[in-house]
Amino acid sequence: GNERVVRPRLADAKFFFDQDRKKTLQSRVAQLAKVVYHNKLGTLGERVARVSKLAGEIALLIGADKARAERGALLAKADLVTLMVGEFPELQGTMGRYYALHDGEPADVAAACAEHYQPRFAGDSLPSPGVPTAVALADKLEALAGMFAVGQTPTGDKDPFALRRHALGVIRILVEQKLTVSLDALLDAACKTIHEWLATRGTVW
Repeated sequence: GNERVVRPRLADAKFFFDQDRKKTLQSRVAQLAKVVYHNKLGTLGERVARVSKLAGEIALLIGADKARAERGALLAKADLVTLMVGEFPELQGTMGRYYALHDGEPADVAAACAEHYQPRFAGDSLPSPGVPTAVALADKLEALAGMFAVGQTPTGDKDPFALRRHALGVIRILVEQKLTVSLDALLDAACKTIHEWLATRGTVW
């Protein structure tokens, strides 16, 4: 009975995997412009552009490759619009790494696609040093700055955007990787990125 359930699911997965690899992650980035991230913070495509810019700035602060950090952030969410992740959402990030490697992307760019979500929970692994760390910090800091800017702050019993987890993740990365970058400098860069984007929309923060 279990075999009758599992075999079709594995067949579906193989089909999705084969179909997804016919298009590059780069070609999927444009589709993110059709996915709403937040009604006050634009589409997922707009968010990716902000995170990519911020990742490049953070890379310079922590001694990582700026161009690869921007590239990793640009591609990091592209797997969300693949068939595989659409059917198996728990594979987000994991599939991004596989597809990036299939496309011939550098190993650290591919790693950033998977590891920018880390740490996802207490005790989870941290992103690898360098580019993946720059993208992970950018992803979390952009979320924090953006949500606070539009008033989506956590309360005692509600934190729908997991901002506490993002904040703890930033702190863990800085402390456990012994990064010498100033937290103030990171927050300033994130807030500036959000402020500039909001200004283009005629919104003052």
